[in-house]
Amino acid sequence: MNHRQRRLTIAGRGALLALALLVAGAGAAIAGQLAGTAFIRERIALPPDAEFEAHLLDASAPGGPELRFASARKVPAGQSPFAFVIDYDSARVQPGQRYVVRATVTVRGQVRFAAEPPAAVRLDDADPPVQLVLVATGAALQSGTEPAYGPTPGLATGPFLNAPATSAALQAALGSLPATFAGELPGPAGTVRWQLDLMPDGRYQLRQVPTARRDPNRYDDTGLWSWERERQRLVLRGGRQETIYLELAGNGMLRKLDGEGRRLRRADNDLLQRVSAQQPAFAEQRLAVSGMFTSQADAARITLCTDGRSLPVAMEGDFRALQAAYRAARPQPGQALLVSAQGLITLRSPTEPGRPPVPTLVIERFENVWPGETCGQPQATSPLRGTYWKLVRLNGQPVLAAADRGREPHLIFDQAQVSGSGGCNRLTGPVELGGDRIAMKQIAATRMACSVGMEQESAFFDSLERAVRWRITGSHLELLDGAGRVLARFEAGALR
Repeated sequence: MNHRQRRLTIAGRGALLALALLVAGAGAAIAGQLAGTAFIRERIALPPDAEFEAHLLDASAPGGPELRFASARKVPAGQSPFAFVIDYDSARVQPGQRYVVRATVTVRGQVRFAAEPPAAVRLDDADPPVQLVLVATGAALQSGTEPAYGPTPGLATGPFLNAPATSAALQAALGSLPATFAGELPGPAGTVRWQLDLMPDGRYQLRQVPTARRDPNRYDDTGLWSWERERQRLVLRGGRQETIYLELAGNGMLRKLDGEGRRLRRADNDLLQRVSAQQPAFAEQRLAVSGMFTSQADAARITLCTDGRSLPVAMEGDFRALQAAYRAARPQPGQALLVSAQGLITLRSPTEPGRPPVPTLVIERFENVWPGETCGQPQATSPLRGTYWKLVRLNGQPVLAAADRGREPHLIFDQAQVSGSGGCNRLTGPVELGGDRIAMKQIAATRMACSVGMEQESAFFDSLERAVRWRITGSHLELLDGAGRVLARFEAGALR
């Protein structure tokens, strides 16, 4: 049965069969189902009385109202992400009509988060499950005030104001969006030319060109920008490891801060000047991409981890390698799996005639598929201590739970102790932490034997012994050896 629709197929002819179906109640509407997931971009805990709604809308009339087609509701909403299924009458679906899905989170009658942008759907077998990003509205984060329910405890960087909900002062300083800021800033080996596009939906794209380096000397990135009110600075989080901090410098300029959010020592070359208020400075981006990929029938899409955009994937370049690895992982119909690749985001004409070109991902070099991993929450940093860290990669290879024990390899850090499982045996021991340094030299484990997974467990224990540094990016923890190589990668989950 298809995840999106349950269709009633009537085989046979004749009045007697039609009469029998009518008597049996075949006059009921044919049910369609639209599945999806929505997540809140900010790391914010919702109150118990929050409500979630997803609406399927007919948006066919140009400039006209969106007509509600069907809805799904969760009361109470619980916490992000929100999985939903919208039941609708498929007999009402009209070919050529435009349908979209919007979602909201309301608290005591006020919309606190809304899907930006809405997701376009065709209501046929070619569409993957819907994935929506919910961003804060003006009611959620007003200038100078905090929401009643506050940020999730443990978020070190404080509450954020996102682009659609920026204060009047910030909007006046930035001007209309999209906008491009450019300048030449100091880099490790000379001057680096920056081009930064800030979008009104909270996305950004960045191009950096070292002037002293020969081709290839162009580095592109994309992600989400936010306003950190407590420290009065812009925060850019994208696909690269480092977070970029900028402050307002007046006269349409942004000042680049260092990696800790402080003024650079040399203040004579740290400014980006606004140069455009119209279209983004560049339409194509060549960059490393990571995202949730689906392939169904003749349609393939990816939802980027860095900025939540859902893009079609062109069936060219290294697409065949990606599709083969995806199928080899044996996903459920319509299931999204995390993939990594080197790609080009460019404009391509869609298969439907008469529609304008849309941003599309071209896979230039496929890298891997990671069946046990997701994007997590790239824009919110999980704390090292008190988090359930599930092992998802070991020595550059995906990790799966041992089938006979049903346990997944994981770690939980306490004040000076680490505990967890290697997939078969439980482990515990002291941990020494100092800055980004880590030492786990006295790990003790039980001595059970499992039919599978023992070699993986042994390699996992070895990686713990060899780890000397750690780093957290969003919802992922990495342990590194003395040469900076990633030994093990973990994904944050709820403490069990």
